[in-house]
Order: sequence, then C-alpha cells, then structure tokens
Amino acid sequence: MQLIGRNLSPFVRRTAIVLNLLEMKYEQVGLSTADDTDKIAKVNPVVRVPSMILDDGENLLDSNAIIDHLLEVGDPENSLLAPSGADRRAVLRLAAIGHGVMEKAVSSTYERNRRPKDKVFDGWVNQVEGQVQGGLAALNDAAAASEWLHGDHLTLAEVNAVVAHDFVMIAEKYLMKDDPYPALTALANRCNAMPAFGDTAFKPG
Repeated sequence: MQLIGRNLSPFVRRTAIVLNLLEMKYEQVGLSTADDTDKIAKVNPVVRVPSMILDDGENLLDSNAIIDHLLEVGDPENSLLAPSGADRRAVLRLAAIGHGVMEKAVSSTYERNRRPKDKVFDGWVNQVEGQVQGGLAALNDAAAASEWLHGDHLTLAEVNAVVAHDFVMIAEKYLMKDDPYPALTALANRCNAMPAFGDTAFKPG
C-alpha cells in the first residue's frame, strides 16, 4: 500500500498513525499540495491528501474513507472503534471534535499564510481560531476526566485528539501559550512516546 502525503497534514498523519497502530505495512510518498500538485492530481482529482493506493491498485480518497477501510480489514477486534452502540458513538463524537479542530486550524493557517496580507479577513481568522480553542478545551476536559478519552484503552479518539493538538502546536503555536490544555498536552506526550505516534511526527525537510 502507498500512503500519499506528508505528515505535516494532520489528515495524513492520523492515517499513518492508524496504519502503525494496526501494524499494517505501507510505503509513504511524501507529496505536498503546495509543491506537487501535478503528481497529486494524477491520484486525486481534487488535489488533496491523503490518498491511498491499495496493493491491487484501488485508490482510496480522504482520510475518513481510508481509515474506515483500514479498520474494516485491519482491526477485527474493533479496538480503535467499537462496531456499534454507545461506545462507538462516544468515540466518534470525540474523534469528530479532533477532526474539526484540524479542519479549522488548517483554515486559519491558509487564511493567514496563503492570502496577501492586505486580503486576510481577520474576522474569519478569529472565528475559526475560536472554534479551534473550543474543540481543544472539550478534548482537554475529556482527557482530564480519565486515563483515556473514552473507555479503558486507546481509540480513534486519541488519534485525532493528539494529531489536532500537535498540529495546532506547529501551525498556531500562539494559541498554545502557557499550556492552556494541560490534560490534553499530557495525553499527547504520553501517546507520542509510542512509536506508532512518535514515528509520524512531522520533520521539516
């Protein structure tokens, strides 16, 4: 299998972490949407990452679809996401908060860094950064309540929460001044000590 994209993208990184947690073999092709648009377009018509090319040549698009497939084939015991019921809904709710933080942090980063300075809409930046902070606060509350975000073991909720936390630390570090989310930071540090997480940390080239 080939995972297309760099781990600076939180959506690529969360996919890589799931692959690692499930001990699935893959090759990562570190293409960037900023620098490798022509190459990515050959795999994904909307030029987004991640994409995944399966061993039989099938091409999966979007981290949610890719992870859904990985859990189907690589997690028969449903350790990262319960198959049904309240436990599944709880993990998906927390995972959605983490995913939302990623989306809004990316939106803020694009607005601040991709537009000419005189075109940046500060009102929009403030709105999406408020959404980032609200999501991080909710994840921090969940992390403060028990060892894991839900249940008695690591799930997809931790994957998204840690990736969201770490991406904001890179892209919007000013929002993390004075460690406003200490329980979430502690969870991120604990998870990043695991090779499945630590090996995916973005390393500037």
